[in-house]
Order: sequence, then C-alpha cells, then structure tokens
Amino acid sequence: MDNASIKKNIRKVRKSRKFTQEEMAHKLGISLTAYRDFEKGGTSILNGNLLKMASFLETPTEELVLGYRPAQTEGVDIKKLQKEYSDKSNILTKRISDLENLVRAKDQTIADKDDIIASKNEIILMLKKMLAEKGEGI
Repeated sequence: MDNASIKKNIRKVRKSRKFTQEEMAHKLGISLTAYRDFEKGGTSILNGNLLKMASFLETPTEELVLGYRPAQTEGVDIKKLQKEYSDKSNILTKRISDLENLVRAKDQTIADKDDIIASKNEIILMLKKMLAEKGEGI
C-alpha cells in the first residue's frame, strides 16, 4: 500500500466520522497547515501519527492502511471451521472423482461405438468385394 492510498483512506474515514481537518490536527498536536499538507501528500506518514489517528477515529490501523476492516476472528472456532472446510473439500473431491469416472465411461462407450462402426464398414467392404468377384456388383 503506498502513502497516497493510505492518505486517501484516512481522509475517507475522517469524513465518514464527520471530523474536520482542524480537529484531526488538534488531536495529533500539529498545525492545521501541517495536517492539510499531510492529507494532500506533502508530508510522509509517521507510524506514531497513524496510531494516534486510528485511535481518534476509533478504527483499526488496518482500515487506514488497507482501506477496509479486516475480518474479525474473535469467537470463531478454528477447529470447527477446519472440519467444516475439510468435510466440504472431501465431498468435492469425491464428486470430482465420480465425474472423472463418468467421463472415462463415456469415452469408452464412444470408443466401443467407433469399433462397431469400423467393424460394420469392414463387413460391408468384404461383402462388396465378394459380390464384385462373383460379378454381381451393386
């Protein structure tokens, strides 16, 4: 994530929380001009300021940096999720295997039909040859 994106995210969060640039400058202990320069991209972000902004805006620093709130994992039973996804994975793996077997069976059916057609054509050619030898052409 580059500085411009982070500054854009901070501006977006600040506006959504209805804070002015003046209020932000005051909370950070810097001048309004310094804060404006910061939002315009004139100065670089300092980690300490980022932490203060996140605290003042009551938002995780990840939201300021990434532009969205990361998923919360509190109260999530990881083992339960692992089992659930493992079960789903096993079902899908079985389904894939079944479909592969079906495709192989269909391929074999097609091959068998091709063999039957080839045999039929050979028989027809042999019969035509026999009739031609007897002078009874078709």
